[in-house]
Amino acid sequence: MRSHVLALALALPAAAGCSATVSGSGAGDAEPRLLTSAVVVVERMVDAAGSSHAEASARFVRVAAPTSTEEALRAIGATLTLPPAGQCVPFASLSAGSPVGEPAPVVELVDVGFVSVDADGRQTRLVSRLLPDVTDVVSGVVYAKTADPGLLPSAGLYTLRVGGRADVPAFEVSAQAPPDPADVSLDATDPDGTLVVNQPSIRFSWPPSVDGDLVYVDVQPGALRCTLAGRVATDPALIQASLPTAALGDSGTLTIHRLRSEPLVSQGIEGGELRFDFGRSLAYVRRQ
Repeated sequence: MRSHVLALALALPAAAGCSATVSGSGAGDAEPRLLTSAVVVVERMVDAAGSSHAEASARFVRVAAPTSTEEALRAIGATLTLPPAGQCVPFASLSAGSPVGEPAPVVELVDVGFVSVDADGRQTRLVSRLLPDVTDVVSGVVYAKTADPGLLPSAGLYTLRVGGRADVPAFEVSAQAPPDPADVSLDATDPDGTLVVNQPSIRFSWPPSVDGDLVYVDVQPGALRCTLAGRVATDPALIQASLPTAALGDSGTLTIHRLRSEPLVSQGIEGGELRFDFGRSLAYVRRQ
């Protein structure tokens, strides 16, 4: 699996830069170096009823070294933390934010001009919004756009275009999106797609990816997130994994995510990530 994808389980340190804590500068100190990092996320979701929606968002975060861009991204909820492969963890233990007892870092969200995400020859221009909304520890501009799923397709070539401002020059980068997790198969589903839970574990299988995609599952009720530990089994054309049904209630929803992360590097950007997170939900029921 590619290293930039593995970094997700560690709250994306490779995408976010060096690690440190916010501190003041004393008289006579050298001017701190400013670090800019970026996280751009494309999300697609198909719910249990078959309805779909899609959204693209972008955040460009600037901090003064030795402040950690990782810490800043975590404080504004821009990181994705996953459990170790094969484990399930409550959402609450994965939540972003500063450690207990430590002040939240002051975060500058940089205005980089226009931001668009182009796929299959069609452009989706993200809408900028000025912060702060509630607190005074986050200020600047965030970008987001809820779009027709046809504008943000699966398995297509995406190009991120940034207009640029001041010390972040204009740039564009391209990356291939993964397919939707519709090809992640589960055993024991009813004709209507409902998952029947009647065994100690649920077996998943999906085609392998040369891009190092991860598959993770969100479970409701229970608010659990599980990273599937995929392995090649009897069929080399499939990756297989299992999820203990003890994590499931009598009925609820299982959301399967396929995750792909590509590095985002450009002049003026010290570290970054272009993240694709595509999901589908299905209902489950426990039945003997």
